[in-house]
Amino acid sequence: MKKNIILFAAVLLLFSSCEKALDRNPLNGPSTGTFPSSEAEALSGVLVSYKNLANATQQYCPFPTRFVDNLTDIGTVRVGLSSWNMFVTSTLTQTTSAATSLYSRIYRTAGRIHLVLDNLDNIKGTMSEETYLQFKAELLCLRAYIYDMGCQFYGDIPFIDHCLSLTDYSYPRVPKEQVIDRILREMDDNLLDALPVRWDKFKWGTCRLGRAAAYTLKARICLNWGRFADAARYSAKAMELSEGIYALEPLDCTYYPTAETEGEPSAANLFGFAGEQSDEWMWAIQYNELAASNTHSMVYTYSSRVSNGAAGCGPSQALMDTFQCTDGKSIAESPLYDWQNPYAHRDPRLDLFCLRSNTRINNVQYSTDPTVREVWDYNIEAKVNNSDVYGNKSEYGPNGTKGPGGYLWRKFADASYYGKTLSANFNDDLDACVIRYAELLLIDAEANIEMEGGDLRRAQNDINQIRQRVKMPKITSYVRADLRSALRYERTVELCAEGFRWFDIRRWKSSESDMTLAEVVMNGPQYAPAFKNNISNAKPIISKDWTVSYNTSSTWDNKAFNLRTLINMYYQPGKDELWPLPDTEIRSNPAISQDDQNPGY
Repeated sequence: MKKNIILFAAVLLLFSSCEKALDRNPLNGPSTGTFPSSEAEALSGVLVSYKNLANATQQYCPFPTRFVDNLTDIGTVRVGLSSWNMFVTSTLTQTTSAATSLYSRIYRTAGRIHLVLDNLDNIKGTMSEETYLQFKAELLCLRAYIYDMGCQFYGDIPFIDHCLSLTDYSYPRVPKEQVIDRILREMDDNLLDALPVRWDKFKWGTCRLGRAAAYTLKARICLNWGRFADAARYSAKAMELSEGIYALEPLDCTYYPTAETEGEPSAANLFGFAGEQSDEWMWAIQYNELAASNTHSMVYTYSSRVSNGAAGCGPSQALMDTFQCTDGKSIAESPLYDWQNPYAHRDPRLDLFCLRSNTRINNVQYSTDPTVREVWDYNIEAKVNNSDVYGNKSEYGPNGTKGPGGYLWRKFADASYYGKTLSANFNDDLDACVIRYAELLLIDAEANIEMEGGDLRRAQNDINQIRQRVKMPKITSYVRADLRSALRYERTVELCAEGFRWFDIRRWKSSESDMTLAEVVMNGPQYAPAFKNNISNAKPIISKDWTVSYNTSSTWDNKAFNLRTLINMYYQPGKDELWPLPDTEIRSNPAISQDDQNPGY
């Protein structure tokens, strides 16, 4: 993946003269009228369109793919980071940059795409028909990806299909249904079939959309908006194309009870740097530390304070309690669950994806116990200060008074990070996976579960492939309701921290009421472990949708409920399904007024 550095540098140089125009309001910017003028320039424009996705960062992380799950019931951010706490307390405004900057990035990316698309037909004769169709397919898929994202977060959005001029900037909001209709129509099957099934992973890696990934993207968009029959058709096509090319990456499911046990759980072969060339990654946003302005700083946000990181976010107690026991039952039902030894006999993904106290991260002991003032660094065979709980700014530690709630994410950890933040080097070029084969299986499963006449045995097989990878028992029922429950569990745990949860809980209806899952899970306290006791005695209530709630009177030991409230979440139906349009859009676009703002803002 860390290839084509010279090419990317040339692309950046080529577009440096366009930057000011592209970043003007309106954000698409004017066309030069002459670019591209050759196949080489068209390729440069295509690659810059991909690269622009890498510029969408928040809290130092690729956004929304790597951060937005922390704004839901399964993730947490540090208490006191008001701009992020606003997302879960219904207090966003149209000037909250954390919510509105993505809107700007969508249209900046669209501007890059249109700069190539507008003139692509004019230079069709300078390249082969195959190359022309590939460029067009990639650009229209990229536009579909960002406009689908825009509809998820903002609802109805202006549909811009060309570069704007200084006098061409007045566009009203278009109903999201029409936007989705159009982007799917433009992802024409004949056009997608011009793409290679997969680009050479050792040359292009996963930074360009191949045919299998393009059909997966089309299936995802259909699934997002309830077009289940179409989603099933396109996911089946993507799976057919993927046969012998893409597959689930094996994971080591060894359980390590304590930090003193040799080794540590890791899924770095899938979510670390090795994952970039795995056969599970189908499309990713590429970063490269050797290219200008092509890094993020997620290593800082996600790292323990022992490693000089920010300990900025992590899984919630609710997510930790969601993971099944190895018999496939919830911790509220399984005889295998021991609340005093809560991590034994659990779905291995708990340890592979989440960092709990008394284990290791990058071969350094991790403990949120305030009595543990030093931890063991196994890399140097010496003790180091436990900055997560003791010393300067330890209140920002994982379980500090201003911390994210006791746990950190392990999912994107890589051993090569060791020592990086200690040297104050926060440049991170781990690529951000956008589509992987596991998601394709889950798209196919959900589409068949929800569509009339769907193949439930196929859905069951899709789900079981993912479960068998981590040695979890197979789902044996063919009942639609049971499969829906299994599917929602798998999307929650398998895809956690990858940016899907925010929209999943808004599009899924509760199995037990007429409410969406967002209305169910985003109201009330978000709990964290007690400061002085990492072991929860709370007996969770786990629904058929695998959402977690608590009755403070119900504990495993019949003693006082020992979880603490991290933040009180509040969700207003009719408002919090969407983020606000930016104030700058309302002031600069004559076709959108304050009356057109999303409800409640």
